[in-house]
Amino acid sequence: MVTGGHSGSRAQWSLLLYLGLCLLPLGVAVVGPLPPGRGFWVEFGVALGFVGVGMMAVQFVLTARYPAFSRSLGQDTLLQFHRVAGIGAAVCVLAHPVVLISADRSFAEFFDPRVNLPRAVALSSVTVAIVALILLSVWRSRFGLKYEWWRVSHGLLAAFAMVVAAAHVVMVDHYSEPLMKKAALVAIIGAPLAMLGHIRLVRPLMMRRRPWRVDSVRAERDAVWTVTLRPEGHDGMGFKAGQFVWLIFDKSPFDPRENPFTIASSAEKPGELRFTIKELGDFTGTVGRIEPGTTVYVQGPAGGFTVADGVPEVVLIAGGIGITPGMSIIRTALDRGEKRPIRLLYATSTLERATFREELAAADASDAVTVTHVPENPPEGWEGETGYIDRAMLGRLLTRATLGRAHFMICGPAPMMDAVEDALLELGVDRGRIRSERFDII
Repeated sequence: MVTGGHSGSRAQWSLLLYLGLCLLPLGVAVVGPLPPGRGFWVEFGVALGFVGVGMMAVQFVLTARYPAFSRSLGQDTLLQFHRVAGIGAAVCVLAHPVVLISADRSFAEFFDPRVNLPRAVALSSVTVAIVALILLSVWRSRFGLKYEWWRVSHGLLAAFAMVVAAAHVVMVDHYSEPLMKKAALVAIIGAPLAMLGHIRLVRPLMMRRRPWRVDSVRAERDAVWTVTLRPEGHDGMGFKAGQFVWLIFDKSPFDPRENPFTIASSAEKPGELRFTIKELGDFTGTVGRIEPGTTVYVQGPAGGFTVADGVPEVVLIAGGIGITPGMSIIRTALDRGEKRPIRLLYATSTLERATFREELAAADASDAVTVTHVPENPPEGWEGETGYIDRAMLGRLLTRATLGRAHFMICGPAPMMDAVEDALLELGVDRGRIRSERFDII
């Protein structure tokens, strides 16, 4: 999933904060009395190391799933940025010794086991670890590594890199004297390790105290299932319509095998979580065999694919199983008796495969919700819209007033979403009123 459509000012402030955090280790290093300079390229190589370590530290924040960040920017936007920024961090860290050794051959001693065996082993190992981080991330599918085990290895390799970086800063004290500066640098580099401990230890303990149970598993049409959860010994979980959670079924909360799913139920019912899941392989291929009474651990909510209270009109554009966040938005609006218009354009291969078809028909009869089905292959005698949602169809179905004020929420197959986003921009919709969520968490 990737959530987008945030305001320009929010994105600018977020970028400035990111850059500031990445440069923080370098800033600490150059505060106070400085040692004599050693030439541009040597100092440039050192700067690359500090910046690279700062970028790696921020990588932990981007994937920490803290609600404040995920609600503001979208957890999946953070994950997508994490991928790109991770490559940049690795380039800086790997370029650090290359530039130093190119500028001054004496720096090669750091990798010479005859000079210092523990140091040479540590630095060589962390170099391999960083290369492995990138290769496994870019070519995980090619290596046949399952997501949950890739995630474990990813965290362990990253943690190892940060431990070695902290030790390296302490032992190479050219820019880390006096003691207070050394302590500050170690604290900055060590903070992600504390964050990792919170994610891997504290959160699972909290989840174990708030278990859920599978109440029912109901078959929908077209290999789609709705799983309903009820809280066990607690009041449930508050969330905003359109958000998602991570679920761990019938395992320990410490188990890495978790799955992200959008909440399809109403935010007015915190004691009921409903997830409508399509069989697409791996875990989802077995969802129909989940037994009622199964223990489930829930982490979340997360994501920024939500509608603000002051939005005057909402247009939901969904394709296939991308209807699930839209259903949460529609169900919540109906339960609250909201009066603002909600328009749903729902694209499916056939009308028969439209999930929630009967419930959407009932919602369409309300004063606030209007539903337009767009089957690619319509049934005989169909007189509604057909084919693909494109600029011509949007211009035909949406009034100028709607295009000028509504917020557009798009979720579905990537090609459809790309085409709809481009069409809306061509129709004059401000980018800040377009939010998209792609079901691509990794």
